Amino acid sequence: MKPRLLFTDKSLPFILEAFGKSINENGIIIESKTGEPVLTPEGEEIESKQLGGLKRGSEIFLKDDLYSIMNLSEGKY
Repeated sequence: MKPRLLFTDKSLPFILEAFGKSINENGIIIESKTGEPVLTPEGEEIESKQLGGLKRGSEIFLKDDLYSIMNLSEGKY
């Protein structure tokens, strides 16, 4: 069985911290050092409640929408 991370309200800040990210006052995932928003491959900001996951072995952050899931499954990321 492969290990999985569960993104909950309590665990998300700790997971993001491991990647040098945090959540700003507007709920957007940002780079902790610069305050710049983390963007999806499509160039969109990600609200913490919209985070679907990270592509394995990368820092590609994905939204929890059908478009992102389809692109991931089709190997576009």
